[in-house]
Amino acid sequence: MSTCKLIQRRCYDLLSHKYSLLIIVIAFTCIFIGVIHFGEVWLAWSKEKYEAVFHSFNDNILGISFQKKLCQHVPIDVVYTWVNGSDPIFIDNLNRYVSIMDVNAAASRFSDKDELRYSLRSLEMYAPWIRHVYIVTNGQIPSWLDMDNSRVTLVTHDDIFIDKNDLPTFSSPAIESHIHRISGLSEKFIYFNDDVMLGAEVWPEDFITHAQGQKVYLAWWVPDCSDVCPWAWVKDGACDPSCNTTLCEFDGGDCDPLPLITDSDVVEDESDYPYKFLRDTNQRNFEAEQLLNSLITQSSNFPIANTVNSMLLRVLQSKKNNTELNKKENKNLKRNIKNKNVNKNENKTQYLIKNETLFNSMEIRKKFISKLLKENKLENFTATERRRQFKRFLNDDIINIVHVNNSIKSHKLKYADQWKRKSRQLDTYAESLLYVNRIYNAAYKFERRRVPAHMPHLLDKLIINDMQKKFDFEFKKTSSHKVRSAEDMQFAFSYFYFLVSEKRQLTASEIFDSFDTDKSQTWSDREIRTLLSRMHSLPLDYGLVVNFESIITNCSQKVKIENTPLPPPGERYLDSTLPIVSRELIIKCPSIVDKLQTKFGEKMRYKHEIVKAGKNEIFEMLTSNISMTVQILDEIRREPKKFICLNDDMDPNRRSENEIVRALLNDFYRSLYPIKSRFELPSQYRNRFSYRHELYEWRASRTKARNLLLTLVGLLIILTVYHLFHHQIKRILRIRTLPHLLV
Repeated sequence: MSTCKLIQRRCYDLLSHKYSLLIIVIAFTCIFIGVIHFGEVWLAWSKEKYEAVFHSFNDNILGISFQKKLCQHVPIDVVYTWVNGSDPIFIDNLNRYVSIMDVNAAASRFSDKDELRYSLRSLEMYAPWIRHVYIVTNGQIPSWLDMDNSRVTLVTHDDIFIDKNDLPTFSSPAIESHIHRISGLSEKFIYFNDDVMLGAEVWPEDFITHAQGQKVYLAWWVPDCSDVCPWAWVKDGACDPSCNTTLCEFDGGDCDPLPLITDSDVVEDESDYPYKFLRDTNQRNFEAEQLLNSLITQSSNFPIANTVNSMLLRVLQSKKNNTELNKKENKNLKRNIKNKNVNKNENKTQYLIKNETLFNSMEIRKKFISKLLKENKLENFTATERRRQFKRFLNDDIINIVHVNNSIKSHKLKYADQWKRKSRQLDTYAESLLYVNRIYNAAYKFERRRVPAHMPHLLDKLIINDMQKKFDFEFKKTSSHKVRSAEDMQFAFSYFYFLVSEKRQLTASEIFDSFDTDKSQTWSDREIRTLLSRMHSLPLDYGLVVNFESIITNCSQKVKIENTPLPPPGERYLDSTLPIVSRELIIKCPSIVDKLQTKFGEKMRYKHEIVKAGKNEIFEMLTSNISMTVQILDEIRREPKKFICLNDDMDPNRRSENEIVRALLNDFYRSLYPIKSRFELPSQYRNRFSYRHELYEWRASRTKARNLLLTLVGLLIILTVYHLFHHQIKRILRIRTLPHLLV
C-alpha cells in the first residue's frame, strides 16, 4: 500500500511540473505515430504474404500484379446529342439562319420521337458500368428528364464551342466536332445518337481491348466517286479514262498523259451505291475542251477529230437520253458496215472511225449545235455565259468521257446502256463521306474505305485532339456550317480512319531493340536470321544472308565504336565471322539503317482491330410503309442485337401513315424497355422550363430567396433570444468600476 501511495505522489509531482503537460502530449503523439507505422508495415507484409488470397490480379506465375492490364478501361462516360425539333423557338431560329429551300433543314431531320428516353433506359439495363451521362443540346431540356440526378449533366453548345460566331448551329457534324471539350468528361467516352439503343449486355470489351486495341466496326463501302466509275477501278494499275476526273482523283494516278490500252470487266461490288458500268478507254482531256468550245461558239475552225464528233454524238445522246437518235445512229452504222463488207475481225472502234462522216458534215454539225442550244435556251447567251452553263451541264465526269475507244481488246460497246447517265442521287451524308475520303487519300495512301457502322462509338479525347490538330482548317470549316454540308468532316468516318491510318516513324534503335530478344544489347546469329526472314520472302536465299553479313563486317571496319558491350556466350555460331553487332554499330551503318527503315520504319500509331459490322448491330431505315415497319420491328423483337439503330426515312407527305408508324415505334420501344430509368421524372411530373438558362435563372432566384429567408429567420432568432435574456446579457456585460479612494 505504501508503494502505491509513493507512485501516486510521484505522478502528482510530475503532473504539477511546469512542462509536464507538454511532455505527455509529445509522448502520446509518438505512440500514435508508432502505431500507425506499425500498422502500415503489418498490412504491407500481409499483402505480400497473402497476395493471391487478397488480390486475384497477383495470382499468376510471376507473382506480380496485372491489374492495369486486366482491369476494364474505366471510367467511361456517355455523350448524347439531342434536339427537340417541334420547339417553336428552335423552328424560328432555324428559319432565321437557314434557307427554307435547304433540304438539310427539313423538319423531319429534327423530329423527336422520345428515342432519348428509351435509349437511357437501355443504357441503364445493359450498360450500368457507365459513370456519367452528358446530353448535348442547344439549351433545350427534355420534359421528362430529372435535372436533379447527379449522374446526368445537360451541356449546351455555348459550353463546348470555341468560336461563338459559329452559333447557333443545326449541323450534327459541327456539334460532334466539339463534344470532347465537355468539362469533366472521361478520357475515353462513348458517343450515342439519340436513336441508338442497346439490345443486350454491353461491356467495354465490345469497344476496346488491351490486346487488340480499339475495335473499328466497318459496314458498307464509301459511295463511288461517280456513277460510271466505281472505286474498284481507281488505282487498280490500269488507266480508266472514265475515272480520270477530279471527283475520282484522276484514277488514283493510274492514268498516264499518253493514251493507254486497257481492258476492264464488270465489277460486282457490295455497296450501298452499287454500279455495274463498264469502263471505256479514252484519249486526252484537251479534246473535250475543244469539243466544249465548238458547242459554245458554233465555230467550224476547231480541229476536232472525226472520232471526237462521233463520241460527242454518243455522249450527248446519253446525257439527253435520246433513244430515238440512238436507234438512228445504230441503224446507219449497221447499214454502212454492211455496204462496205467490213471484215468480222476488225475492231469496233475502227467501225466508228470509218463512219464518222455521219456527223462530219459542217451543215449537220451546225444544225445539231443550234438545236442543242435552242433546247437548253442558250441561243441568246454570250459565248462566256454559254461556257459557264455548259460547264455546269457537262460536268467534269462527262467531259472526260468524250474520248476515243482505241482498245483492241475492249468488249464494252456490246452493252448498249453503258453510257446512260443516271442522275446521281447522293444525300449530304454520302457527299461528306466522299469529301473526307478525298482529304484522307491526299494525307495518307489511296485506298478503298468503308463507312463506320451506325452504333455507339468509343472515342478517345487525345486522339480527337491529334486529329483536329492535323486537319485544323477542315474542322474549323465544319464547325462554321449551320446545317449539314457536303464539305463536312463526317465525324465517325474521320475519327476511325485517322486512328487506322496514322503511323509513327520508328528509329533504328527501336528496331534494333525489337529484334534483340535476349536483351543482350547485341544481335546474335539467330536474331539476325529472324530479321532476314522478316525482311525477305521465303525460302531465304543464302546470298542475301552473306550480303547482309558482309555489310555489317564492312561497317565494323570503318566505324569506330566507343562502347562495345560484352555478348553472352553462344551469341555466334562456330563458323560465324561476324563481329559484335551492337546497337551503336547498326546505327552508324547507313546501308543497314536504310534497309531497316524501308521494311520496319513505320508502325501503327494507335492499336486497333478492324471488325466487319453486321453481327452485333442492326441499322434500319423506317419508311411510311406500315407493313414493312411492322416486319422490321418484329424481326428485331425476335433477335435483338447489341446495338439497334432505327432511322427516320418517312415521307412527310404521308401524314396519316407516319402517325401510325410513330405509334408502332413507340409501342416497340415500350415492349423492349418498359421500366423507367432513374434519369426520368415520375410520370405525374414534367419539367417546368424548356431551356437550361430559364432553369438556371429560376435556381439563382430561388437561391437568393432562400438566402434572404434564412437571413431573416436568423435575425428573428437573434432578436428573440436577446429579448428573452437581455437582463442576463446586460449583467454579464456590465463593467464594474471601482470607486475612487479618498486620500
